[in-house]
Amino acid sequence: MFQENIQTQIITPNWKQKYYPWIICFSGLLILIVINGLTTTSLSVFDNAFLSEFHWTREELKLRESVTNSITLLFIFISGLIIDKIRVKKMLLFGTFTLAFTLLGYSFVQNKYQAYFAHFFLGIAMITAGSVACIILVSSWFNEKKGLALGIVLVGTSLGSAIFSPLNMHLLCNYGWREAFKILSIFPAILFVYIYFFVHNSPANIGIFALGNPSKNNNIPDSDLLNQGMSYKEASKTHLFWLICICGFCTFYSLVGTIANTFLHVVESGYTEHNASYFLTIYFLVAGLSKLVVSIFSDYINPYLVFTVCCLIMIVGLLGFGTMNTSFILPSILLLAISWGGIYSLYNLIAVKTFGLKEAGKINGTISMFEGGGSFLGPFLTAKIYNLENSYQVPFLINASLMIFVFFISIKFRAYVNKINS
Repeated sequence: MFQENIQTQIITPNWKQKYYPWIICFSGLLILIVINGLTTTSLSVFDNAFLSEFHWTREELKLRESVTNSITLLFIFISGLIIDKIRVKKMLLFGTFTLAFTLLGYSFVQNKYQAYFAHFFLGIAMITAGSVACIILVSSWFNEKKGLALGIVLVGTSLGSAIFSPLNMHLLCNYGWREAFKILSIFPAILFVYIYFFVHNSPANIGIFALGNPSKNNNIPDSDLLNQGMSYKEASKTHLFWLICICGFCTFYSLVGTIANTFLHVVESGYTEHNASYFLTIYFLVAGLSKLVVSIFSDYINPYLVFTVCCLIMIVGLLGFGTMNTSFILPSILLLAISWGGIYSLYNLIAVKTFGLKEAGKINGTISMFEGGGSFLGPFLTAKIYNLENSYQVPFLINASLMIFVFFISIKFRAYVNKINS
């Protein structure tokens, strides 16, 4: 009788088994909304305020974002190693704590070096509580519907900027940028408390198993998805791993470099700052929707073909920017948003599905290190070339050329995946 009760308890799904994976999924979404929304492009809304008050050059201004992205480049692999050792919850807590105090400290910045110092810690927050940590967290809770779950989570990378871009403009206009940063620091502080009480590393921590896991016995180590997949050594021997890394560098250079300079480009084209902030909001909303749609259908479509098509769409969008025709600005933003949503989602889905979660911290950390390299150089070099040319045309066309290179590399993805599976 006692054994019968145990078996019934295991097989019969309780409310945690049915709903907690989705609670974790939407927790990942919430985390990325706050982390990405307060460490990336939405902060460009404050650019003109900084230029007016401190009289920095545009190159000096954009170096702040490159500092943030350089931290991703330098430390994301180490972050991945730590995640594999201590799991993600402690990293998420550290990241949100760091972000709260950094935003508060930002309100007291008096010169560019203090701003660079603040962006150093924004980078620390990004690598410890950003997309790599959230992807690993959510993937460990889903055996089925993983594409849908990751799609929902990755929407947060765009939705955060879509929410915080207009909010930042509202706070800037009504309170000034210093008070705005103090108010923004409240969001990660609240998130820290939420993670502490409601987020768990894996289903095993609360006595359940991943959604759709065929194993009914949580005492079997292999039933935990965190124990399944390739080792880092095995993954790094595949051609696909390095192709993803190279494409990640070029894509992030082109896209992040362009979007980080879009606000200033739009304002220079004759639009008001309010309109420019709304353009950014449109971009992030469409990119978020694109991430969700592509992820939902990732189990039913050829992801490698879609990736290549998205590269082609991004090329057209960048060329549209490169024409310097103001009537092409909004269509180009929409094309960049649609293509970026697909590319970003498929990078992560292809990596997780191909290499698994066994050493996902190191694997995804290495891929993110290359992406961070692109993010580091993109905003800074795009702004530097602007200073040399006194126009964004040349840097935007350079970014389009890099995506043409990625387009041709992506054609080889499927062949290398087949080689891994054979």
